[in-house]
Amino acid sequence: MNVHVTNIYGFSPTSVVLISQHEVRNIARNLGFNELAVYIYDSSNEPSNELSSRYDGIIARVSPGDVVFFQSPTWNGVDWDNGLVDKLKAYGCRVVMFIQDVQPLQFESNYYLMSKFISMYNKAEIVIVPSEKMYCRLVEEGLTVKKYIVQHMWDFTVEQTLYSPSFKRKLYFTGDISRFPFVENWHYNTELHVFGNKMENYDYSKVHFGGWLNKTELLLELSKGGFGLVWGNQEDPKDEPDYYKMNCSYKLASYLSAGIPVIVPDYLSNADFVKANNIGFVVSSLEEVDQVIQECSEEKYSEMVSSVKNVQYLINNGYFTKKLFVDSLMKLNRNEENILNIKVLSILDTLNYIMAHNSSVARFGDGEMDIITGHSIPYQDYDENLANELKYIISSESNESLVVCLSDVFERLDRYNQSAVDFWKQHLNNNYIYYKSLCKATWYGSTFISRPYMDLVDKSLSNMYFKNIKNLWDKRDILIVEGVNSRSGVGNDLFDNANFVERIICPSKNAYSKINEIESLIEKHAENKLVLLILGPTAKVLAKRLSIKKIQAIDMGHIDSEYEWFKMKATSKVKLDHKHTAEHNFDENITFIEDDAYNSQIVERIG
Repeated sequence: MNVHVTNIYGFSPTSVVLISQHEVRNIARNLGFNELAVYIYDSSNEPSNELSSRYDGIIARVSPGDVVFFQSPTWNGVDWDNGLVDKLKAYGCRVVMFIQDVQPLQFESNYYLMSKFISMYNKAEIVIVPSEKMYCRLVEEGLTVKKYIVQHMWDFTVEQTLYSPSFKRKLYFTGDISRFPFVENWHYNTELHVFGNKMENYDYSKVHFGGWLNKTELLLELSKGGFGLVWGNQEDPKDEPDYYKMNCSYKLASYLSAGIPVIVPDYLSNADFVKANNIGFVVSSLEEVDQVIQECSEEKYSEMVSSVKNVQYLINNGYFTKKLFVDSLMKLNRNEENILNIKVLSILDTLNYIMAHNSSVARFGDGEMDIITGHSIPYQDYDENLANELKYIISSESNESLVVCLSDVFERLDRYNQSAVDFWKQHLNNNYIYYKSLCKATWYGSTFISRPYMDLVDKSLSNMYFKNIKNLWDKRDILIVEGVNSRSGVGNDLFDNANFVERIICPSKNAYSKINEIESLIEKHAENKLVLLILGPTAKVLAKRLSIKKIQAIDMGHIDSEYEWFKMKATSKVKLDHKHTAEHNFDENITFIEDDAYNSQIVERIG
């Protein structure tokens, strides 16, 4: 087997699309890949026989079973690209689609071509996408390829010796400034240095143009010190087209390859990477760009430069692209027998379905699987009857009466932080046979309707998720059924939009032993109310039983802890002092706060 990579020719030497594809080609060559050269030309009037011969010439080196990394697009048009992919497939090649730009999303006028792009992508065995958001968007558009790799970062290989950056309150920006109006309107204290085409009628007291520089000249200039700016077409990030929020920034890699800290908008797909690695500032406006530079100390700058060096080494040596190649080849040849074909709706789709049908909800996570497989968990001892009831529910089809939910971890694990990824990989490995034998329903809702914040890499949608969750009980009377230590909503505004709140307080451990009593008391108080169940594995059984009795009961699990962490913008699972906290399962060192409102809501206590 040989491995090949396509590469375009015919653009201007300063074109980013040409530079980036050549960068990928150069890294691929170091791994022993062959180049399939593609030239840009007008093929609109080319006879089909000549086009077929051209394709044959391009792929003359390939043999059946070879792998081809197809850098998309070639910019010869989607029909041309589709034809080349078809030719590769006809020759028996295995195609990995390296998606670098999606023209129907990049240019609104090209959206009508989306179906053709999706058709082409679906011919690949693996797709490489710029970001998790891009993959999700393409899935919405019809992408069916399950194997995918997230690019995360471009490389910008460097062999020359650069300067060691010194602290300077200056800002660099590279690109064709006619596409970036904010440059013309720059009026901040920080001087902006632009490397690109010089235009007339600009205020050169604030904006300094360095012209187009080749790679060596640019890196030498940048490495003297300052900050690199990544910004879109709009001054206000809220107005930025979604495409800039899904794509992978080549500018970012160029600045980091020079060893200087960066400033990026908070919507950028790489923003979490910048923050986590302390290699720059993540901001929400150009005013904030100016502010963080003016307030940055020399000590802070030196600290960031030191952090940048670690990433700089990886980018300068092609690490991220090499990893893409290796991961793709490993995934391409991986035995897929253990892939579980379980469909789990997204958080929003699950919430929308519940809202539309006033459905009850039973959510299954790792704790319920532990019970099913014969193990106790901290707040529920193993009980054979409970295990059997859980098995029955998890095997059931969801419907308008009851939505059965699973953790959304059977694909696209890159959405979650590394700790969560490691946990769920181990969990799926340990419980594969049980999921395979039990979870045969057509579809499941998402268990993470109650966990929409902490484990997500991209937390930008969490605010929207919580708004939709709170809509479930907006202006409704609710009956909360929870353990004595839970105190859900106490100290926050989680249920403030409910019309009226009542509570049934249950044992914090082994609630299943009291399930019949709990069920009876719920029936007593549930008339015209939405029942929220916060009671571990017992909540699943109650949701099922109550749904049969036409009582809407939603198992909301650890929604309170997630909401508390969301409100405090926590980055780890902080223990709450005054009530139960998710993943702190033994309820130690809790100091209850006297709360008259909470006490007045209690209508029943069990145990």
